[in-house]
Amino acid sequence: MTEVALVYPYFNEELDRSIFRYPPLGLGYLASVLRQAGVSVHLFDCTFSRFDDVVSAVRSQHPRIVGIYSMVTINHHAIALAKQLRETAELLVAGGPLPTLVPESFLDIFDAVVLSEGEQTFLDLVTRHLNNQPWKDTSGIAFDNNGHGISVNKSRPFANNLDAIPFPARDMFPNHAYMRYWKKYHGYTATSQITTRGCPYLCDFCSNPVFGRSYRERSASNVAGEMLEIRRLGYDRVFFTDDCFTQNPRRVEQICDLIADEGIDLEWMCLSRADRLGAALAKKMRRAGCVRVFFGIESGSERMLRIMNKRIVLKDAETAVAAAKAAGIETGGFFILGYPGETASSLLETLHFSSRLPLDYLSYSFPYPIFGTGLYSKVQNRISRPEWRKQRGAAGRHDLLFATNFTQRKLRFAQYKGIAQHLLRKKGPVGRATSEVFERVTDRLLIHMH
Repeated sequence: MTEVALVYPYFNEELDRSIFRYPPLGLGYLASVLRQAGVSVHLFDCTFSRFDDVVSAVRSQHPRIVGIYSMVTINHHAIALAKQLRETAELLVAGGPLPTLVPESFLDIFDAVVLSEGEQTFLDLVTRHLNNQPWKDTSGIAFDNNGHGISVNKSRPFANNLDAIPFPARDMFPNHAYMRYWKKYHGYTATSQITTRGCPYLCDFCSNPVFGRSYRERSASNVAGEMLEIRRLGYDRVFFTDDCFTQNPRRVEQICDLIADEGIDLEWMCLSRADRLGAALAKKMRRAGCVRVFFGIESGSERMLRIMNKRIVLKDAETAVAAAKAAGIETGGFFILGYPGETASSLLETLHFSSRLPLDYLSYSFPYPIFGTGLYSKVQNRISRPEWRKQRGAAGRHDLLFATNFTQRKLRFAQYKGIAQHLLRKKGPVGRATSEVFERVTDRLLIHMH
């Protein structure tokens, strides 16, 4: 019998077009904290499992408490699992980004919602329940007050000393399944790691400020220690999933030095802001094993960057991508099409700018209005669908969820146009010449498309 079951309801039968798959580090941290406190815990990562098999496996453990993670793209599975496991658990708990934003949407099924960071809150909640103590005064949770409305308790402060939190319980992840997937589709094995929490910026579309503006770092030695653990598990590469790994260049330099000093034979990838990567740092990162950097550039229009509150200019993106490329690091860029305030002119600016950058990976998406963000406030009266789901075989997994000046058909065409232009430009002089002709023709088509 397991005291606590943690479930990550990410079923990949709907995600067979995804090229990146990573374990649920958040639940891994919860499992590690619980185990350190002497609580028996089992983590169910559903990435390579079937729904019915997971339900049966959880029930077979007879857990007293079941915690289910949820975010927008997997919420339908989180709810479906909760309904199946409602009678299995004494206490059914939801956590993650979506329950934190809208706890009232979960409390018709769940007993409690853990808000924001969960390690200490969930440990407190679990300990109280297992010891038959009242749990409804636990800081950092929301619950239904016996039909008298939703009670949201006092928030719990963020953990300041991230080094004091034990590494995620990676032994509970299906590591061999992840390795097989990565080896099959990429030729190497990879997993993820978080070295900071929060972000000091206030991008209009981002949910980070909704949870409370903060930025906290793990020490370089702590980061290197976890990298050694990852290497011992047999992985070839790690992806630092921090919102901006390069925010503190001095810390990045220290991590690079420790990678060399400790002989950590592990390639790595990271996310960076366009204004937080210079030539010297890029060279040092490459020598320490960095193979790819992703930049959230978002637009090729200076005006749209201001609307998004990105606090970068296009020159920053050009400089950062050039610095990474010169150092021998592959680059990826993310762009948003159809943001509120977008015009045909700014849309073309983004397609022209992005397709000309020497990126190795280019991604276009539609804006997703997360509750509580500036973007949400701009479009809340025009939302036509509450959420999108990733669907098997869909040509484009992300749908447009609110009424805008652009049809989804037009924005989808823009996506394909930008990708085609970018790919053609990578084919040498003939490809670049062909891309110029293609761009002029499709510019006119896009302008007149409904």
